[in-house]
Amino acid sequence: MMRLPAYLIMILSTMTIVVPDALSQGLLDRLFDKTTESAQRKAQDRVNQRIDQSIDNAVNKTEETVKCVATDPDCIKKAKDAGKKVETVESQPRSSVASDTMKCTITDSACMKQAKQLGKKVDLVEEADLEVLRCSASDADCLKRAKAAGKKVEITD
Repeated sequence: MMRLPAYLIMILSTMTIVVPDALSQGLLDRLFDKTTESAQRKAQDRVNQRIDQSIDNAVNKTEETVKCVATDPDCIKKAKDAGKKVETVESQPRSSVASDTMKCTITDSACMKQAKQLGKKVDLVEEADLEVLRCSASDADCLKRAKAAGKKVEITD
């Protein structure tokens, strides 16, 4: 019976010598690397979550809000009846008011909706033919194209 405890003491004393060597040889390095990777993943997840929230907020705002010219009571009434928020905008410049058409690109659904609300016809044009590009604040491609073409930008959200 005396040999068993001595044998265990010898194994335990050997382990206490080996464990510090193992820690100094990489266990701490691996632990540090895993901690760093975890922190980086968590930071990237938060950035992605904030981007998703911004996109959701922009989409919700466009779905829940209708832009109406302050002098257009029909538009305001329709929006309120549909349970939407009404955002009043200034009337179009005189040159646009005189015209019964609005220039929109085929991909600018907000422009087409605004033309419909104003009772105007839509003239589909190429983006290069527009003086002012309508871009979402989160649409980096649109903003870059406007800058490259030297165009003014109207932020739509």
